[in-house]
Amino acid sequence: MSDAPFRQDTHQGFSNQAGMAGNPGQIQLPAGVGVASPWTRLGAALLDSLLMLVTLWIGWMIWAATIAGTGQTPAKRLMGLRVIGADSLRPVGFAKMFWMRGIVGSLVSQIAIPITLGILLFMPFWDKRNQNIWDKVSNTYVVNDANDAWATKPNLMT
Repeated sequence: MSDAPFRQDTHQGFSNQAGMAGNPGQIQLPAGVGVASPWTRLGAALLDSLLMLVTLWIGWMIWAATIAGTGQTPAKRLMGLRVIGADSLRPVGFAKMFWMRGIVGSLVSQIAIPITLGILLFMPFWDKRNQNIWDKVSNTYVVNDANDAWATKPNLMT
């Protein structure tokens, strides 16, 4: 995983090539897509918790299972956020969302967060790419994608 800062460009090319236009080592994201702020991510986590409570987990699980292949949870879908792979810069699939972020990431966080007395919960506030422990474990980023740059939402108007 590169330590280079993100670069938002005006064209739709996806690249993680180093040495772009005088900015070596920057990663290019599609137009209109940017790294989600820690506050936005906190809002999504709180909204997911609220949705889990309101739907008694069952509704949230069904909804999450149907959209996990787009790199989203129900709250991320409502807030226009998406989880993308650091290696591909594309939305992660169901397996990565479930196994790496859900199972492995949760196990690691359940060990690491108590050891650090909860300090790791604030990791997105100091990480240069706003990543938390789940993102680091699964090699992903959470981005704002309000315009659905990867066209994963069904077009119901046709």
